[in-house]
Amino acid sequence: MNSKHAISVATILLITVMPRVSAEEIGGGQLVWLLLSEGIKQQFRPLAAASGQETRAAPAVVSAQKAPNACEVLQWDREAFGKPSMSIFRPGKYCLDQDYEFNCSIFDHGCGGKMIEIRASNVDLDFRGHTLRLSGTRGYSGVWGFGQNIRVHNGRIEGAGAGIMLMNRNNSPQVAYPAMLINEKDVFTETNFVVENMQFSNVVTAVMMAGIGNQIRDNQIDATLSAKTTSGPPFALLSYGPSARIERNTLRLHDLTPGSNGYAIYLRSADGTVVEGNTVHVDDTPNGTIGVGLSNSKGVSLRRNRIDTEKSTELDGRSNMQQ
Repeated sequence: MNSKHAISVATILLITVMPRVSAEEIGGGQLVWLLLSEGIKQQFRPLAAASGQETRAAPAVVSAQKAPNACEVLQWDREAFGKPSMSIFRPGKYCLDQDYEFNCSIFDHGCGGKMIEIRASNVDLDFRGHTLRLSGTRGYSGVWGFGQNIRVHNGRIEGAGAGIMLMNRNNSPQVAYPAMLINEKDVFTETNFVVENMQFSNVVTAVMMAGIGNQIRDNQIDATLSAKTTSGPPFALLSYGPSARIERNTLRLHDLTPGSNGYAIYLRSADGTVVEGNTVHVDDTPNGTIGVGLSNSKGVSLRRNRIDTEKSTELDGRSNMQQ
C-alpha cells in the first residue's frame, strides 16, 4: 500500500472514532474538520440507508407504439402519376384523408385502371367517410384487390364501372359473368373478404368478389343497369364462390336497357351462401329485372329479403335453394 492510501485510510478511521462534541466545545478549525469528516462518511453510506427508502431500479424504456386505430394514409402522387394511382403492397391498416375525383373522357388514350390497387393479404382499408368520384368513363374501378382477408369500409364510390373487385389466385369474378360458361372444376381458397358500410352511386357494378367466406353487408347501392357487353346481362352485385353472406344491403336499380335483363344480385358456384335482410328497389319499370340469380349454386338460403323486381329469383338447372 502506498503512502497516499495509508494516509486516506488513517484519516477515515480517525474520523469515524472521533467523539461527538457540541459547538461550544470546538473552535473554528475543529468545526471545519468535523464538517469535512461528516461529508466523507456520507460518501461511504449506502443511498438506501441514508434516505430511509428501498433502492429501486430505473424504469425500463418502452418503445412508442401506434394507437390501435392508427392507419397509413394513402396519397395520390399527382406529379408522378397523371391519373389516379394509389397502391398497397403489404399488410396493415390504411385510410383516406380526402376525396379524390378524376374525369377521363372516353376519347382519351388509356382511360382505364384502378384508383386503389391492393396486392397483399390482411389489409384493412378505411375510407373514413371520403369519396372516390369518377366521371367520363366506365373503364375505371374504385378498388381492385388481390389477396386474402381484405376489408373495405366506411366510404363512397361514384361513377365507376366496377366499384370494388376482390379476388385471389386462380379465381376471378370476371369468369363468373352470366354469359361465361360454368367451370365445375373451380377450386376456391379461403378469402374472407369484407365490404361493409359503403355507398355506391351511379355505378354499373358495385361489388364483385371471388373466394370462400366473403361478406357483403350494410351497403347502399345505386346501380345503372344500362351497360350492354359480351359478359351478358348487367348486375349490381356478383359473388363467385361458396359460403358467402350477403346481408342488410339496400340496392336501387335504374335505367335497365329495354328488352334486356339485369340482376340485383348474381351468384355463381355459391353453395351454402346466405342472402338475408336485403332490400331491392327498381326506380322505373321493373320489366326484365331479377332480384337474385343463381348459377351452379346449391343450398342457397334466402331469408327476409324485400325484392321489388319483376322476378324475385332465377335459378339454372344446377341450382337449388335451402328451405
